[in-house]
Amino acid sequence: MAKVEWIKVRDRLWSDRSKQSSILPINELLKLHLDPGYLDTRPNAPSLEQARQWFQDYLRCLHDHIEEFFSNSFPRWKTQRTEFVFSVPTTWKNPGMIAETERLIKAAGFGKDGPDHRAKIGLTEAEAAAVYASKQQFEEDDIILICDAGGGTTDVNVLKLISSRGEATRLQQLSWVEGRPIGSSLIDMNFHHLVSDRLDKIRSHLQGDPDAITDKMMQGRFESIKCAYGTPASSAIPTIPLPVPGLSPGYNFPNANIEDSTMKFTREELKILFDVQVDRMLSLIDEQFDRIQKSHPSTQISYLVLSGGLGSSPYVRQRLKSYYETGPGSSRPNAQDMKIVIVAEPQLAVVQGLVMDRTQTISRGDDIFRERCCRLSYGVLVLEEYKPDDPKHFGQTITVDPRDGKKWVENQIDWFVKQGESVSNNGVLKPYLMKIKPGLEDRPWQTHVVMSTVPREQLPSSLDHDCAKRLCDVQSVLKDKGVDMKLKNRHWYNRGEKYLRAKFNLKVMVGAADLKSQLQAKNKTVLSDDHEAIQVKWEAPKPSAEDRNGLTSMYRA
Repeated sequence: MAKVEWIKVRDRLWSDRSKQSSILPINELLKLHLDPGYLDTRPNAPSLEQARQWFQDYLRCLHDHIEEFFSNSFPRWKTQRTEFVFSVPTTWKNPGMIAETERLIKAAGFGKDGPDHRAKIGLTEAEAAAVYASKQQFEEDDIILICDAGGGTTDVNVLKLISSRGEATRLQQLSWVEGRPIGSSLIDMNFHHLVSDRLDKIRSHLQGDPDAITDKMMQGRFESIKCAYGTPASSAIPTIPLPVPGLSPGYNFPNANIEDSTMKFTREELKILFDVQVDRMLSLIDEQFDRIQKSHPSTQISYLVLSGGLGSSPYVRQRLKSYYETGPGSSRPNAQDMKIVIVAEPQLAVVQGLVMDRTQTISRGDDIFRERCCRLSYGVLVLEEYKPDDPKHFGQTITVDPRDGKKWVENQIDWFVKQGESVSNNGVLKPYLMKIKPGLEDRPWQTHVVMSTVPREQLPSSLDHDCAKRLCDVQSVLKDKGVDMKLKNRHWYNRGEKYLRAKFNLKVMVGAADLKSQLQAKNKTVLSDDHEAIQVKWEAPKPSAEDRNGLTSMYRA
């Protein structure tokens, strides 16, 4: 992700690296800070709210520029059918967070300029890069490990090409997409720290703030040196000289590695900055190899495909080739014949993959991904019949239902999709039932959806564990929807209160970066609207009175 500077435009802010100013602050790594889970230990690190505001401001100005260009270039622009398709980093796993990002995109104006304009989240960056890579000269049954290493994040995905040439492209995910905060922007940030720390030692001799001077020193020459690092030409340069702006010629400060007012860096110092990121990249790729070895032991990876800005680095490719051809990675049983290649246009892989994916869906009516390997686990809260000898019921909250006299355990989780499972685009359907007090059929009730990022073998059985959290609530009404309801305790010999037992299905569709859900009656009547965008609730909502008295609690069918 490029470093950006914010300047006033229409009482808002616009990002433009070409219009540098010594007065205005520079804000960078916005994509990382949009993730509530990203930890930045810098004292001046932006908050989540600041990052969101900057993101929306940037998109608003970008939207205004796009809208102005097309309005002036294309007749009837506002009446054209237009889609703005965005990707999201694979590191963003919470569908609620992605729904918030989509809200910011639309608030910036995308999808609002005409009645047939739309804005949506399409694929993750890993999936989009994979789509672009699959259009290269690969053949049916090739197994491809995509590594899209960009500015702020590196995303990986293992896929099998299951279509032949001339057919609509189809890819099968052999593992779930994964991403980490690894990228060239982190090289920039660490280099910035290195330069700024040195300048701080000679602060009294500088004509300005060390951070602002560092920003100027990193423009131009450093960027060229970084992009060329690893080429034969760069290997012939023993030191990297960067003049210190505002420092008169002839100054020497050995404690800051400054000679004749020029700060010097060795190739080894730059190598260390690269190696920190490349080592983390290798670890991420190795995790994919381990996962594939466990789930598909006889599978051979045909190609390791690199894309993205950092992925196009000559040094990165050298390190990966050395590691997997003659280094520790060469002993991996599923990488014996693997070749390392770079896509034709590494920095455009994601955007072109987004367009290719949507174009195929529209023109051929055929999705490139017909099913996905789920990267998270999703479930719903249910009441579970208490069993005194069941270890997972120890220490749980127990209630007695006066309607049937049975003991039930609260806040138990029924996991309907588990990490690593392949889920069809048509969704997963699972039956549940409820007990409703007669006369309250028209009262809205909620299904509480939960999620977890831990491996499937570590999934908790209840919400009492930290590794499971409430994601969203799906609201619906059962009355007059064709739901299978049966009056229970209706006979004279029944002692408990009468209640209605309602049976229904929960349908969940796992997308590339979102989660949609429906409640359906057995006749497939939809009880709740399509869950187009999960309402973001960063804190678990408090249970309602209906939850506490059991009026809306769900049970496994």
